[in-house]
Amino acid sequence: MNAVQRILPRVQGRPPRILLVKQDYFVVPELERAMLRLRIPFTTTTFRQDLEFVKELAGRAAAFRAEFILTVNHAGLDAGGEVLGMLRRGGPPVASWFVDLHDLSVYRPVDPESRLAVFSWRPTAPAQLRAAGVPLAFYLPLAADPEAFTPGKPQDRLRFDAAFAGGTWTAKIGTNLGVGRYPRALLRIWRRLGSALERAPEADVRALLAQESAEALAAFDALDPPVARMFRRLADQAASRVRRLRAVERLLPFSPLVVGDRYWAKALARAGRPFTWMGRMRYERELPDLYRSTRICFNTNSLQSRQAVNQRAFDVPACGGFVLGERSAALDELFDPGAETACYESLDDIGPQTQRWLADQPGRVRIARAARARVLAQHTYEHRLVELVRRMRESF
Repeated sequence: MNAVQRILPRVQGRPPRILLVKQDYFVVPELERAMLRLRIPFTTTTFRQDLEFVKELAGRAAAFRAEFILTVNHAGLDAGGEVLGMLRRGGPPVASWFVDLHDLSVYRPVDPESRLAVFSWRPTAPAQLRAAGVPLAFYLPLAADPEAFTPGKPQDRLRFDAAFAGGTWTAKIGTNLGVGRYPRALLRIWRRLGSALERAPEADVRALLAQESAEALAAFDALDPPVARMFRRLADQAASRVRRLRAVERLLPFSPLVVGDRYWAKALARAGRPFTWMGRMRYERELPDLYRSTRICFNTNSLQSRQAVNQRAFDVPACGGFVLGERSAALDELFDPGAETACYESLDDIGPQTQRWLADQPGRVRIARAARARVLAQHTYEHRLVELVRRMRESF
């Protein structure tokens, strides 16, 4: 009996009929393939930002007799709840799975009749959502696609002692700055604000602004609420960039491979240590080769993911690779600490842990095998879909 056959009985009763909102985002193809493997009937409609899309969404749901609509990061919905209001007139409920922050999309009470269930990859998000008036909010971690991320032959060009693949958040920061059109007082301070938030991730942005500049605080308080939320997001992004750079700099003594945007080459070169920079890799077609070939696949969380488990923690083990990641309570709940994970406790611990695991090949192999077994047994997109279906059927 294979892994999918073992999961199938957990979809109780008749198979659900799901309408999936498609978009150019990494989770969506994985969900499609998982539904195919689970033999869940589904259809799709591609997200567009226009009124015709909403009509198409409602029409497709009715024609397919969908049990519920599934969307990622609220695509197709609006913060004001107008789309949900249209859909609830005889339409199916909606499951919105956030694998990014929800603060720009869901920040006000949800009409109890709107038939919306919100899922988040962050374990702390459901309590925050319920406090904000979203009664149906659930924790749903990320997962791996065992069809795309599999063990295979290592690639000589990617044989490095240590490697990290990920962006520096520079592009997202640039987009935010372009859209936000913030006043000059905030534009002068956002970098310092990011550095302060990186040092104190739990701090309130407004309190940090008060410490930095009375002028900046007044400018922030004058922003419209949606723009203020975007500026808070900018502070998070700036802090994530600082944090990620500081973490990856600890790998430089091991001449690592760093894969991502061009800002890496510029920022890391300042340290004067050897490293190899490579441009972005395609998620499903190229990253598995990296994970199979590198002795230590380094993992570090963004500020928004510091209390969650990110994608690398599942994808690297699925490929049979070894991942050195940041310890967190969420990771310890999903994997057996020490037996299935290798972690560093702080930025200063990155170097010693990298040295330790480079010297322990049998230990790396043991942990990689155990972590892969755990992923296949509990952390695939099939498992997440089964849990999501269960929650939707209990809720509606």
